[in-house]
Parts: sequence; C-alpha cells; structure tokens
Amino acid sequence: MTYVDPRSLRDPLKRIYLNAARRFGAEIRIRVLGESEGYIEAIIEVEGSEDLIIALRHLGIRMSKRPIPAKFSERAIAEILEKISEDVPIGLGEKGEIIRVDIAKPIATNSIEAAFFLTQEKSLWIDFAGDPEPLDIGFEEIDGLPISRSETKLHNLASVIAHAFGRSEDQIFRAIKAHITGIMQDEEIQITSTPEVEKLFKWRVIVENEAVPKRAYIDFTGLPMTLQRAALRIAPMIWAHQLIVALPSPWSWVMRVLRRRHTIILTPDPQKLDAPTIILDDRVIKKVALAGEATVIERKYKPLWHFARSLLNSQGSYT
Repeated sequence: MTYVDPRSLRDPLKRIYLNAARRFGAEIRIRVLGESEGYIEAIIEVEGSEDLIIALRHLGIRMSKRPIPAKFSERAIAEILEKISEDVPIGLGEKGEIIRVDIAKPIATNSIEAAFFLTQEKSLWIDFAGDPEPLDIGFEEIDGLPISRSETKLHNLASVIAHAFGRSEDQIFRAIKAHITGIMQDEEIQITSTPEVEKLFKWRVIVENEAVPKRAYIDFTGLPMTLQRAALRIAPMIWAHQLIVALPSPWSWVMRVLRRRHTIILTPDPQKLDAPTIILDDRVIKKVALAGEATVIERKYKPLWHFARSLLNSQGSYT
C-alpha cells in the first residue's frame, strides 16, 4: 500500500490532481481516525499502477511507505473524495487548472451561456421565463409534452398527475384514455373526465402524438402555478434525456421535483436552490456529501465561453 504525505496536499491544486487520478484507475481511500475542532484526522491511501504513482510524484504529490496521520479541513477531504461520473470541462481556475462539472447531477445557473455550453445532443428546454433565445441556436418549438398511447406509459403518466393533484390514479387514467380516444361514454361503460386532465390538455401541457426533435423547446410562460408544478412533474417521466428548465425566479420547491440526472435549472439567484452544482459567471459552487452532510467547495474560474468570445472578437479586429 502507498500512502500520501499530507504535507504535499496543502496546495489545493495537488488535491485536484489526486482526485483526478481516479479517472486513470487509482483507488483513493481515506481512513478517518477522529475529529476535533472542526478538523478530520485521517490517513490517505492510494492504490494504482506503478506508472500512475510515478506520475503523481512528478505532479508534486509525495508518497510514503508508512501511514502519516494528519488533520484536514472538511473542504480538503471533500476535494479529494468528490466523485464525478460524467465530467465536462467548463473553464480554467485561478492556477490554470481545468474546472469540471458533473452533468449527471442537477445543475443550477444564472448563465444562459453555461446552459447553452452544456446542452447535450438530446435536450428538452422548458421555458417558464419568457426568453425564447434557444430558438436562435437550433432548438425547435413544440406545443407541449407529448404523451404516448402505450397503456404502461399512460398508467405511469396517470400516477404522476394523480399525485400532483391528489386524485385517484384510476380516475385520472380513465380520463386521459377518454380524451385521447374521443370516447366519453358508450353502451358498456361511462367515463367521466376530470377538470385536472381537461386543463392539462386545454393549456397544452400535454399533447398527443407530437414528433419531438433532438433539441426541443416548449414555451410554458403564463401557465397557472398548479399547472406549472404538474408540468415539471410530468416532464421527467416523459423525457428521459437532458432537461433544461428556465425559471423567472428560484422556485423553492423545484429541486424536490427535478432532482434527477442531466438537469439544468436556469434562474436568477441559483444559490437559493439546493442544487449539487451551481454555476455562476465567475465561480462554481459544489456541494459534496461528507459524513451525511454537505460540504461546500467554491472555486473561481474563467468560463471557456469567455475565451471563445475573446477569440472571436480578436479575429473580428483583423477583418
């Protein structure tokens, strides 16, 4: 077993290097010995190929054959333990390090440039803020959330709607079926619609047989609040890919509904949302679970889209 000399981890950049070694097969374990006065006493172990250990040494991380206990701040431990499953580089930090975010975790931001930059191949942009700017970069507008005629999927939809409005799932299911088949009653069975289902169709929150492009945009501005809540419950069930939601303000309840993979929430004051990652114009704030509590890691950075803008401006000055 190889142990990390904790003195070489005083530099935050070295902690980032150590964390990044995971992407190359390193296994990093932190053996906690105790806690006192806000610090965690621990030993850091690294297991990896000989070449990887040599590379870490070249990066300034000293190693030892014997364990060296040391006291670490919660932030230092969190920086080492932070796990990123689907990382995307978004900028450069103060020491020239690459700043990455995990797009598999919910992200809140006040930067539309960040949302555009992180847009994936298949994305649904739901606009509650009244800014149709995504249409200028290749998003195609659709009328509402498209529903399937599959019995299984309709049952799933009915379950979500019933939970949103506090109604019977069976009643909601029968009302949806009645609407899409156009049959309200016949000699064998009588089906009564529900006002909740009728409103969802009337306001085109849900629509039938809508073809969905790879990058779709829906304008939900002006919806009553009850339907806004319902739309944000229905969307993740219907759309399995990336979901981008633009809000006029940081709705306090939204993270309870949208705590899913591949979600971006675009809103003023994103710090008011309990999102694992918050992207601002000049810094990135991450919340890393440590001993059952969230430890905050905040890093200043210069976004990559700022570099691209500077490059375009410099090229324009020569034309």
